[in-house]
Amino acid sequence: MTINFLASRNGLEREPSDPRAEGFRVHAAECRKLANRCWHEESKRRYEELAHQWLELAEQRQRSA
Repeated sequence: MTINFLASRNGLEREPSDPRAEGFRVHAAECRKLANRCWHEESKRRYEELAHQWLELAEQRQRSA
């Protein structure tokens, strides 16, 4: 007897992504790491903005895929 279970989905999971969108998310994560290391507030803010922009690109890519 074989029983198939469906994986439960929660709010933390996202739809499968294409490699380019995942690459954008990797860039965003790197920008966040750099922002956390910065002591200069302006540099920190700019890295956080870059991370946000990378995530926006990933979401746009995900929607269009």
